[in-house]
Amino acid sequence: MKTTVFARVRHFVSVSLALGAAAILSMATFTACDQNFTAPDPNAPTTDALIPLQPLITGTLANWRYTEINEFVGITGRESYTNAGDDPRILQQPIRNTLDATAFIVNRPWTSMYYTMKNCRNLIEFSAKLPAADRPGIEGLAKTIWAYELARVSGVYYDVGVKIEYRLDPNAPFVPRAQSLAEAAKLLDEAATALRAAGNSFSFNVGDGLRNYSTPQGFLRVNRAIRARVAAYQGDYGACQTALSASFLTEGNTPEVMRIGAYFTYSTASGDVPPGSGRGSGGNPFFQNIAAPSLRWWAHKDYVSDNTDNMVDTRVTQKVVTPLTASVPASFIGVPGLLATHAINIFPEPNSPTSIIRNEELLLLRAEARMFGSTPDLAGALADINRVRAAANAPALTTVGADRNTQLSRLLYERRYSLFFEGFRWVDLRRFNRLGDIKAELNHVVNTTGFPKPVNEIPQ
Repeated sequence: MKTTVFARVRHFVSVSLALGAAAILSMATFTACDQNFTAPDPNAPTTDALIPLQPLITGTLANWRYTEINEFVGITGRESYTNAGDDPRILQQPIRNTLDATAFIVNRPWTSMYYTMKNCRNLIEFSAKLPAADRPGIEGLAKTIWAYELARVSGVYYDVGVKIEYRLDPNAPFVPRAQSLAEAAKLLDEAATALRAAGNSFSFNVGDGLRNYSTPQGFLRVNRAIRARVAAYQGDYGACQTALSASFLTEGNTPEVMRIGAYFTYSTASGDVPPGSGRGSGGNPFFQNIAAPSLRWWAHKDYVSDNTDNMVDTRVTQKVVTPLTASVPASFIGVPGLLATHAINIFPEPNSPTSIIRNEELLLLRAEARMFGSTPDLAGALADINRVRAAANAPALTTVGADRNTQLSRLLYERRYSLFFEGFRWVDLRRFNRLGDIKAELNHVVNTTGFPKPVNEIPQ
């Protein structure tokens, strides 16, 4: 079904206007299909020029907050367990590697992330109707978000492949991971060019989570941080270091320095339901009250014991806790026999933000590039890792290892604890061919390829 830019934008507006106040990054109910666009009312014609920009930006940022995939990938990578009485499949399918291509665990991440990409495409098309001075800023923001989502969906489906962009045609080809990452890198570089041409200010508000990067040149630093992540995923460590040098990477070894970065923000205001939360409540979708009589999210049974400094390392002591009143599950719902002793406590407040990308990751990306680049700098890598460890109250190391395998083990260890429950561990182990490091409990099978193709996306 062919749709016009006007129809696409009009639907986009109808979604975004449902968000409420533009100052709150809210979530609107959406459909995944272009055929549901609202047709113009012939008795009340509207021109594209009259459509306000801010609700479109707010809607895109709101839907960008999809973080449920962190839970699904966390289970797959043996970071966490979900004790879900409402739907045992959340734990059953990833941990047993029985992912159903028709089920929401496979389809919701795909739909949510491609929906955001579609919104970004619509923003770019819409910007053509705005004053020329506004266009570079919109393009820079939209292509950065688009690339971020493309790289993220590529990590989830990995060897299975993804599609370069949202299309109605199910026969649109799946492309290998290398191609999707190349496209993400291209989009980020195009966005950077646009941001450099965007002047001193945006013609829109980017929200509280990006308040420190609310100008084109400020947001360019976020763009370069994401570009560094993509370059590391490509194994292009020269490009990674170049991007890091233009990012917000900050030297330092304190918790405050580690937290510097861009974030998704939440509100408990009516209507602010993050995408994919499915539980009808606002605020951070992973908040849980540690004093509650039952808890949903638990750390993998080995998370604490595998950390050799677990008594002092705040990446353990502040991210997981022994519950105050909740009983440790004698049997996780849907998967009996699992053991866990510590509940996840990363988000202690209902409105705790979640990270888009932050300085702690950038320091570890630089350590990776220094270890494995064409001219290794092991002393520099050690310094970066020790910055991260010092911020976590963990003792300094004297070496990152004498050989690549030992160095890789050290990098994966630090990323495991620094980026816990953020959707990275399975991707990291897969990209370095170290999935054998996962301790599969109860003879369960570890996923080695990525999530299966959503059934509605399989070419006919």
